[in-house]
Amino acid sequence: MKTILAIRIWNYLKGYVIIKVEGINLERFINLAITNNIIFWDIERVNYTTLKGKVGLKGYKHLRSIRKRINCRVSILERKGCPFLLHRIFKRKALVAGGISAILIMYFLTSFVWVVEVQGNERMPSERIIRELESFGLKPGAFKPYIDTREVETKLLIEMDQLVWVGINILGTRAVVDIVERTEPPPLIDKNAPCNIVAKKDGIINDIYVYQGQAAVKVSDTVKVGQLLISGIVEQPGKPTRVVHAMGRVEARTWYQLTEEQQLRLVKRERTGRMERGVFLRVGERTLSLNRKACEFENFDTETETSRLIEWRNITLPVELVIEKYYEVIVEEEILPVEVAVERAVEKTAQRLTGMLPREVEISDRKAKYIETETDTIRVDVIFETLEDIGLEEKIDINYRED
Repeated sequence: MKTILAIRIWNYLKGYVIIKVEGINLERFINLAITNNIIFWDIERVNYTTLKGKVGLKGYKHLRSIRKRINCRVSILERKGCPFLLHRIFKRKALVAGGISAILIMYFLTSFVWVVEVQGNERMPSERIIRELESFGLKPGAFKPYIDTREVETKLLIEMDQLVWVGINILGTRAVVDIVERTEPPPLIDKNAPCNIVAKKDGIINDIYVYQGQAAVKVSDTVKVGQLLISGIVEQPGKPTRVVHAMGRVEARTWYQLTEEQQLRLVKRERTGRMERGVFLRVGERTLSLNRKACEFENFDTETETSRLIEWRNITLPVELVIEKYYEVIVEEEILPVEVAVERAVEKTAQRLTGMLPREVEISDRKAKYIETETDTIRVDVIFETLEDIGLEEKIDINYRED
């Protein structure tokens, strides 16, 4: 199979013709051709006096003498291969000039940065970093020889204290900016330094575990922010007072209040199954419609698919094919019962709170109350009860001397 494919490719590169041979001595014609090392392939017998086949350019030239000897007529049906393709191209000077111009334009466009990508950021928004880069000259459309990546890296580090390292690599028409964000270590107290554990928020003690130190509260006590929970000063009858690094876990019931507004009158959109498509060519900031057909649906949802047309290895040009799909929808109003609206609002606030709390914090209870407004909306206030460790280490600033 591979050998046959290689032969076909070779024949295409050298060029060949599809011919029609007419005469009453076709078998003799073929035999004489083979004797003269003229190779035919894909031979097809049309009728008793006619056949079709393919032959290379060099072989076709030698058919003239055979044709005269046996009185056959040979005509060319099609010309195939690179020689004929190149001949047709070079006959069209405008096409050749256009092709050369396109190559030169593409080469010119690859001298610019068209895409800026930021990698490695977790807390800092990419948009903010890109805005800073633009102020330093690194942006889509920037001429690559004018970009000093080391200088831009230094300026970005000076301007943004949250970064500890920046690396910029120009890959084709893409500028890839790798960053490492500064990690602020939490304030730690030396394990050998004396400290207390105090409350970092209000709550009711649910459980207390003392690993080192002396408990200052008990289960069911109500505590305020800053109140002593576990003391690092241990006093026991008949024993000298000790100052230690208090350690333990103080689990308390705490509360959070969140508010959410929920519409009672909702717009429901249901797709009918009908769909239309719009095709656009986007070059830079300009967009050209290719099908010139506006969507005829009165109400519709839009989904957009974008693909870059010129992207090879690290070369990316700002030429995109944009396909917009328009799905016809039926728009209906839905009136939510108040109970359902409250339930939805509670779920939304629960999701918000879950994103705010550490993973180990557990929501144990929730209570909601609502107020109806004048605009088909209710305002829902939700109070969540959680169980969490409210302990916070606080250094003991005293000069202690053992008796």
